[in-house]
Amino acid sequence: MAGILLESGMVLVPVACAALYVIVTSNALLTIFLIVAAVTISAGMRLRYHYSSGAQTDLVITHDHPTAQASRQRSTSRSSNEADREEHEFRQTVNDARDHCSNAGNEIVRRSGPLLSEAVTCDSTKYDMELYGSALSYDHRCFYICGQPTWILAADFDYWRIPVAFAESEKMAGISEQAKDAWKRALQQLQSLGFNTVRIRFHWGFHSPSKGQYDFSGGRDVSALLDLCEQLGILVIACIGPFIGDDVQGGGYPFWLIQRDHIRLRHLWRSNVKVWDDQFAAAEAEWYDKISSMLAGHEVVVKNSHGRGCIMAVQLENHLSARNMLGLPLALHDETRLLARMARERVLRVPLVTNNLVWPSSFLSLTTRLWTTIEKKLRAYRLIKEPYHADISGFTIRDIAKDPIDMDSIARVTRGDNSPMLALELHGSHDKDGGSYSDQIETALGQGLSAFSLPSFFKRQCLGNLDSPLRASGADIVNSAVDEDGSLSADSRSSRLVLHAARALESLLAASDPVGSRPWILRARRPAVRGISVNKLSQAAVQVRRQWEYSSTAPSLKKSLYEPEQPVGVDENNQLGIVAFVDGRELPADSERELAFLFSLADAPISRTGSSFALTGTLGPRKRGIFAANLLVAESSALEPLVLAASSKEIYARLSLTQESEAWICAEESVQSGQLFFLGECTVSGHAEVEVVSVEHAKDSKFSFVIPKPGPGVFRVSSNAGVSVTVLLVDQQALDTLVVAYRTYNRITTLSNGSTQTALATAAAWGTDGISISGTNMVDILCPSDKSEIVVVSQQQPQLGSTKLLPNPNSDIHVTADLGQHDILWNYVVHSEQSEAITSVSGFERRTTSWDNLPWKLLPTMADLETMDEINIMSWQRDLGTFAYQAADLGFNASHVLYRCQVRLKPKHVTSRRILLQLNVRHRCTLWVNGTNMSGHQTFHVQHSRPGTVSSLVESMRNPGASAGADRWGGTFTFDVTNAMRLSSAEDEEGALNEVHIVVESFGAGTQANGNNDARTPRGLISAYWHGFNFVGEDHDDSEIHDHEHDKRTDQMRAKWEICGVDVTKMFNPYNSSGFPDETAQAGWTAAVEHPLVLPEWSTRVQLNVDAGVQWLRWQLPATKNDCQPVHLRIRGKAVVYVWVNGILLSKHRPSDSDSLVLLCGGCRGHAGSQDSVKLMMYGWMKDLDTNKNSIPIELSLVSSREGARHSKD
Repeated sequence: MAGILLESGMVLVPVACAALYVIVTSNALLTIFLIVAAVTISAGMRLRYHYSSGAQTDLVITHDHPTAQASRQRSTSRSSNEADREEHEFRQTVNDARDHCSNAGNEIVRRSGPLLSEAVTCDSTKYDMELYGSALSYDHRCFYICGQPTWILAADFDYWRIPVAFAESEKMAGISEQAKDAWKRALQQLQSLGFNTVRIRFHWGFHSPSKGQYDFSGGRDVSALLDLCEQLGILVIACIGPFIGDDVQGGGYPFWLIQRDHIRLRHLWRSNVKVWDDQFAAAEAEWYDKISSMLAGHEVVVKNSHGRGCIMAVQLENHLSARNMLGLPLALHDETRLLARMARERVLRVPLVTNNLVWPSSFLSLTTRLWTTIEKKLRAYRLIKEPYHADISGFTIRDIAKDPIDMDSIARVTRGDNSPMLALELHGSHDKDGGSYSDQIETALGQGLSAFSLPSFFKRQCLGNLDSPLRASGADIVNSAVDEDGSLSADSRSSRLVLHAARALESLLAASDPVGSRPWILRARRPAVRGISVNKLSQAAVQVRRQWEYSSTAPSLKKSLYEPEQPVGVDENNQLGIVAFVDGRELPADSERELAFLFSLADAPISRTGSSFALTGTLGPRKRGIFAANLLVAESSALEPLVLAASSKEIYARLSLTQESEAWICAEESVQSGQLFFLGECTVSGHAEVEVVSVEHAKDSKFSFVIPKPGPGVFRVSSNAGVSVTVLLVDQQALDTLVVAYRTYNRITTLSNGSTQTALATAAAWGTDGISISGTNMVDILCPSDKSEIVVVSQQQPQLGSTKLLPNPNSDIHVTADLGQHDILWNYVVHSEQSEAITSVSGFERRTTSWDNLPWKLLPTMADLETMDEINIMSWQRDLGTFAYQAADLGFNASHVLYRCQVRLKPKHVTSRRILLQLNVRHRCTLWVNGTNMSGHQTFHVQHSRPGTVSSLVESMRNPGASAGADRWGGTFTFDVTNAMRLSSAEDEEGALNEVHIVVESFGAGTQANGNNDARTPRGLISAYWHGFNFVGEDHDDSEIHDHEHDKRTDQMRAKWEICGVDVTKMFNPYNSSGFPDETAQAGWTAAVEHPLVLPEWSTRVQLNVDAGVQWLRWQLPATKNDCQPVHLRIRGKAVVYVWVNGILLSKHRPSDSDSLVLLCGGCRGHAGSQDSVKLMMYGWMKDLDTNKNSIPIELSLVSSREGARHSKD
């Protein structure tokens, strides 16, 4: 609370004073002065933490001698008198809390060496491009892998969210192979969608359940995961944290570190105020020691058995903003210095990158530019030192399709270090009106963003207790393109087409400049397009980019990357490719579909419209398109290349058949119409209907118009020199399932002229979902859902990686239904078992949690500790009902914490007509009094203000239970428990026993994101106050009470509270628990009666008796013939339901009117077992009872088909 008052007072007090003065005197000048003074003071404090700190370079961790350690270990007094048992239990609780929250135990951090700001500079940790440039280099345009310009098209892959990897390897045989198989399926699907890179966030807390314990085996085998990426040819951006994101509980920090409240996580002393902490730095060094040893040998600059490693960049931290919203410095430079130094000392050789949370357009703001100028002046006079930055400064972008930014203008400000623009988090829209993922990708590529990662493209499964409070509460609904079972949405199919179209033109686009960005003199023997426009569309809707000329044969790119850029042109044999990104979403819905694409040729006459010729065409279903010009076919051939001068037809895939021939996959005319404009006289053959028109144009050159007719088909365009391209016109169904096999970075082909070629693909396939095809023409089916025909396009016969793929027995292998017969087409049939309905389950049993059999331990309140002389409460701090220790202090960081209060009442104790119980909980509590359910209360507030602003601070102070940031200790709720309480007779000396049970569900620890110091915000039951009875005059020593004027203190003392939960620091997986100690109990189960519903598959209605407490169900799923068959559990009912499968906490259902759909097994990204065991935990509130009944109906049903699952979601 003191920190909140300090933070708010720094800004609110001056502003309030200014406002008050304006009201009194209306002096606007003084108002401005006070506001400027407040901002200046705030900036001064930021400068202090930004440019100087107590950070030291050498953090030496030593271990105490056992004798010295024992001398400092506090003694635990044990009473020899049985009458002191209760006090001893209090002492034991205090000691347990101290064990969890004490200092680092036997570690001492000694500071030595000069300041980091003096020892670590940008040059000392810079990526050595002189040494490793032949393998990996970069400039301000893109990355170059082995000399080739390469897109970095990435999606996040959280290996710790895969259920099989999440399981405990001690209890599941063969977990390592199951985890590898699940990872492989997920990565192959990611690769089939067009991505070539994954960003892997390494979760510290997932690998370290307790202090000093690290596990990298089984489903945590990071080295095996990287080996798998190398086998598949997938690049990796390794995010090693330690903070990995605001979507995970605690930001990814382990619970044992969060519990040590003397350590400042992320060096945060208060929200947005950082003070260096050597002990936190020592903990970071310990994590870097462990994770770096796993990454060693897997870097792309290192050759290994797979050709090369896969890690192309290492991300330090995440969302470590260098500046705040006003452009002022925020982060400690020493924080990044230390992480960079630790990474280099642990032999991580690839470029180091950071992710700035500030919106990129903020770099162009007036305050940022002004502060940059001031910094230069201060450094010139040596008043401040040089700031530190990593090799590449990445950033986060949110919904670039809805709010486009001029990436090239920002590049002029941010590319001083000659590094590419890198969006480590390119988020989709959370709004219904926002852009889809395909819009995000296409807009980003059109803006020249050559490297990005999509964090939510694949649905992040809400597994166990991994999620942040916002996600765990269900308030944060993130739109994902691919579901957790691997099923694809229409958006994911459109995104795949965009990625394929971009990768087909990778050699032109990856290293490109916007047309008009710099002088361009085009002198070439062949006519070449120099400009593209589209009628009916504005200039902003047509983004044109020009290929940059680079040398692919040079052993090092240093010269071509760093020599000063001059006005460039081409020689007589080469010309620069042109690519236009056309956005037709601005067109009215009732406008004509056909557009005119206007092209201007260099050194050629132009018309009044400024163009040399025009092609007609339409945009596809997504109302956007990527169109190429000056495209050379078989440019590596010794023959004269075939030149595509212009095109209004999108090319979704380019396949290299031979050195003299290619194959292109395009849409048929009914899907996307367009024309091809080739340079020179060409011959066209094939069974597709095509019209060819020869014309003469500039420089007496001849051109060939190729105009396809409606309908699918295949035709070949050949030049007189013998170079040809085979064009396949396919329908929308083929495009929706199109999969392309690209040459991977570690399988580079050396051509006859000594250059390398990696851009073109080797094969493609379509026909059904779940196809996987590798660069070696290995075709596999990941998750066959039906019997269907697939078509493979390849020069050589593909290898079949699955017994479920067989040649089509009904026709020749080269004959397809739509495209006819062709020697590069291969026709196969998928044979899979049909999905079968699950009509019954076995072992349907039920049990109820027994409150008395739980391991309760006494929990002291502030009043209890005062009587024990543990603390001396000041008169203004007497919140006697506040508990001295929170649940996290005892290691109870699971989602539930249980509390019990026992009170014996006599009639003479009652002082009011009503007995009230006032509770303050985080976040959701359910109350039982003497076996009667009293409903509950939820204290949780979703922050709507932008993080890091004053409004967000004010909002959190006004609304208790903030989802992020400061959380004031308000939010108490009062329950009237009069009717449920028991009173003894007047003759009864002991009084009637009243038992109160409270189940508190926590949505998780704060994430420590956006400058918020909220990872240790209290969770569970914070305080409890009784009202309506008094124990004064009973058998207790009144001399222990320091203040006799507050009789309510006695109520709190005599109402003894107990706590119960699961200490997650003693678990193999600290995120796989509901918090109920009996969640793994095998006793007490009895057969339950099923009440089937009228549904085709197994279903039942469960009547949940809310007064009975917490109830459990379990059953066995029968094994299915099709191991890929997804089986979902649909839950409907206003109750809390937790779902386990094979001991893995899969999902949580919240009380609402909507259904929850939980993937139990199967699917491309799911998990499967021979016979899966399903277990449910349920409880509810009295206010949600069914009408005229004493229970809550919960409907459970199994959905074993994808169509049924989608229908359930809709």
